[in-house]
Amino acid sequence: MTVNVRSEKNMGLWGAILTLVGSFIPYVGGVISLIGFVLILLALKGIGDAVNDERPFKNYLYGVIFAIGGLIVIIVLLLGTFAIVPAGWRLSESAGIGLAIVFFILFVALIVGAAYFQKRAWLAMHEITGTKEFKDAATWVWWGALTAIILIGFLLLLIARIFVIIGFNNMPEELGEEPEPAQVEEVIW
Repeated sequence: MTVNVRSEKNMGLWGAILTLVGSFIPYVGGVISLIGFVLILLALKGIGDAVNDERPFKNYLYGVIFAIGGLIVIIVLLLGTFAIVPAGWRLSESAGIGLAIVFFILFVALIVGAAYFQKRAWLAMHEITGTKEFKDAATWVWWGALTAIILIGFLLLLIARIFVIIGFNNMPEELGEEPEPAQVEEVIW
């Protein structure tokens, strides 16, 4: 039995495009990316429901929650750091550099944590759809997150987003088990 996932495929494709485009547009780019993330979540939910496998949706959702939660923690820590500093007191240069390094490491840890769940979501999509580009996206997401500390990782994360777009574009419109070809019995005369 096969199920039609054409609308989910298109929703995921447009969501992936919007998240990529939103990254480069100032001011409204965040809203565009948020719309893209929601479209991807809806697409993964629809595909998961169609094939009775919730791994892509759950893992992608966990990744988004991890990223948002981690970002909130970093912002609270940053604001808290400046809130406890007495008025008129100035950080020494070494303390400022130390704080910048700590927050950068927290930011990279946030990226790695969110990427772990995204990697799992795209690997599950590869298993479900058989689309190689989802597996490639998982690989690029993971290596991009791990190398974000040396900044080259951000380029790899961009490549991963492109592979997600290609994956949604190339995935089949119908998913499910392919019927077995009819077995022809050999007749021996």
